Formats: sequence, C-alpha cells, structure tokens
Amino acid sequence: MSQLSTSISKIFGIIFVRSQDGTRLYSKYYPQLFPKNLLRVPEGVITNIDVQKQFEHNVWEKGKRVGARLTKGSETEIFQYCQFNIVMKAFNEVHLFVLGDFEENEIILSQVINGIYESLNHITKDHINKKTLLENFDQVIIIIDEICDQGIIITIDPSVIIARVTMRDTEAITLDKQETSGSSGGAFSSVFASAKRTFASQFMGSG
Repeated sequence: MSQLSTSISKIFGIIFVRSQDGTRLYSKYYPQLFPKNLLRVPEGVITNIDVQKQFEHNVWEKGKRVGARLTKGSETEIFQYCQFNIVMKAFNEVHLFVLGDFEENEIILSQVINGIYESLNHITKDHINKKTLLENFDQVIIIIDEICDQGIIITIDPSVIIARVTMRDTEAITLDKQETSGSSGGAFSSVFASAKRTFASQFMGSG
C-alpha cells in the first residue's frame, strides 16, 4: 500500500472518449502519485501516448458492455479494469471515465464524476455533447483543475467548482484584454487559441 493512499483521496486519470468508437477526445493522467507497477497495463506503460489511446479504447469497450443499461448522464456505472476502479457516465456522443486504484473508495470516485457532470451540465446548459464541450473547452479544463490538483482531490462540490470556474473565466478575459492592449500583443489569447486548436483536433479529427 502506498503511503499517500492512507491519507488523501486521489485519482489516476480522467478520460473523455467518443461514444461511437471509443476514440480519445481528451484525457489527463496523474501517474506521479502512484507506484511504478500501477503504470504497467496490458497495453504497455501508461505514460506512452499510443498506449494511453489503446488503453482508453479498451476501457470504453468494457464500459460499453457493463454499462449498456445507462440511458442518461445522471446514471453512473462502476467497474474494474486491470488494476483500476473506474466510474463511468455516458452522455450524448461522449463517455466519461474517472480512474482510481483499487485502494480508492468507489464512493469518492463517484462523487468526483458527479462533480464533473454537474459542472459540465451548468456550463453547457444541460446539453453535454462533443460540440458543447469543444465550445467550452477552457471551462472544461478549469473544472478538471479545480476538482483535483495533480491527481489529489480538492473539491467535489459542484457549486464550489462552478463558482471558481466563473471567477477564473472572468479573470482570464480581463487578462486577455490587458495583454491585447499592451506590448505583449495578446499572448494569453495566442496560447489559448493554440490549446483550443489541439483540443479541437482531438474532438473533430476522427470524424
């Protein structure tokens, strides 16, 4: 048992894939919190991007089988794959997975995915799909960052998450305006646009 797992709640990763074929839309992993033996999965070493994509597809395959009964995003399915406890939600066009190790409480993982779901519902006005996630890319990233810091769970309260997303989004707009009017020539806007293009290619590149 790792020392960290006795004192804090943590997640191994958050994965968004296309419901149609299990292709990656967006994912974020936190391998630094876990022992090296946890990083090896049947597909290879999880820190490799190609391994991650195959791993995500296989997680989706199993999730699709065990969660066939899911009909709406408010429902959650829990299952195991390799050395991970996984919770899953299925939206229109999108499957969402939150991964923890076997030591992590499934209730905590369920609360994390519910926090993401409620926050996404708020920013998309109850229309979570591939298009609205792309349109709200910056807020999706902020939601994930507010829920956990490098994998350590900070908050699972949707009202707290939404308040912080709103605050940080306002601060970003203010910063962007300041930099655009200054000598930097809109550095914030440029960096954000680049990140959004990368995100868009993941969302739209596979059809």
